Amino acid sequence: MDKYDLDNFDYDRYKQRAVQSNRNRKNRKTYRKRTRNRIIIVSVFILLVILVVVLITSCTNMLCGSKDDKAKEAAAMQTATETQVPTTEPAREFTFNKPAIKDDGKSTGMNDGGLYVWNKQAFELFFGTDVMAQRYAELMNKAADGLGASVKTYSLVAPNHTEFGLPDRLKNSDGGANTQPQDEYVKAAYDAMNKNVIPVNAYNKLSEHCNDYVYFSSDHHWTGLGAYYAYTAFAEQAKLPVLNLSSCTETKIEGFNGTFSGMASTELNKDTVSYWKLPYEVKNTITNSNGEELEVDSPYYDGADGYGVFIYGDNPIEVLKSSSPSANGEKVAIIHESYGNAFVPYLTYNFSEVYSIDFRSWSGSLKTFCQQKGITNVIFLNGVMSSATQVQLDSIESIL
Repeated sequence: MDKYDLDNFDYDRYKQRAVQSNRNRKNRKTYRKRTRNRIIIVSVFILLVILVVVLITSCTNMLCGSKDDKAKEAAAMQTATETQVPTTEPAREFTFNKPAIKDDGKSTGMNDGGLYVWNKQAFELFFGTDVMAQRYAELMNKAADGLGASVKTYSLVAPNHTEFGLPDRLKNSDGGANTQPQDEYVKAAYDAMNKNVIPVNAYNKLSEHCNDYVYFSSDHHWTGLGAYYAYTAFAEQAKLPVLNLSSCTETKIEGFNGTFSGMASTELNKDTVSYWKLPYEVKNTITNSNGEELEVDSPYYDGADGYGVFIYGDNPIEVLKSSSPSANGEKVAIIHESYGNAFVPYLTYNFSEVYSIDFRSWSGSLKTFCQQKGITNVIFLNGVMSSATQVQLDSIESIL
């Protein structure tokens, strides 16, 4: 039949087919709409599920993180607490108290023979540098590191009379002396020492007693009393009992003319040398510069006419054995120049054996010596002038 033959066209059939086609079209449209709606619903549901999961995960992480942070914080606090357990190491901060020196505010002094003389007292001027302070600290570090952890290494730098006897108005250039502050020098040296060195702050003890008779007028040394106050600073630092001078017998040598008497052109005060005989026995074996040994029953030479009373003067090595009831059975070596002479006797109160070594004349290896003798404590004690003098530092280094 021709495509456009209307005479034979079955209209009912076409109508049925059209209706069916229309139904199919509507059904497909409805199906597509339902499918689209289902996809949207499912997608929204999935997104909601994902969002819920993300929210739950975030909250969980926050809670867990908070717990972890608290746990970490607690662990850190525990660690900090454990590391803050008190030790025997000294504080590394040093505060030096300025001395309140008696001064009429009027009298002046003068430069005389390389000294500064005021009120018939001679003062040794100090010109130490930071370079020398660093050098001294390096030697102390080298000594402590070499001796090892089994030996406690102490360092005591003793300021001189200028620091505690001459008013500030006379120390500067306008006052005439033009000397440098020794507290700054000592602090620079102590600050540069490592944790294996235990610095002893004798400065504050001497500053507290600056108006007592702690330094001679005619000599560069401290007196027996000045050395005693320095000893108390050491004993307190080392947590040892302190010898009470009232338990000792004071003996005096009058009319002492020290080393400055021959240097200054003006008259200086004559000095009195006081020393305190100990309330227990001390056997002292002295080895002099010729290698000869002398055994005596005291750390003091009663026949001396001045500073030589302390441990019989300058000798390479002396061994003092103490019967002090406070001696702890340990041994100590004190490495020093003449400033240490007046200090040595007081150590016999705390140690059973005291090895006094003058580094200027003793030769040997300090480490080997300490190992052989079973020495567990070493004290380096030097006047501030020696600590800033190259030849003295070279002598110290020669025994390390």
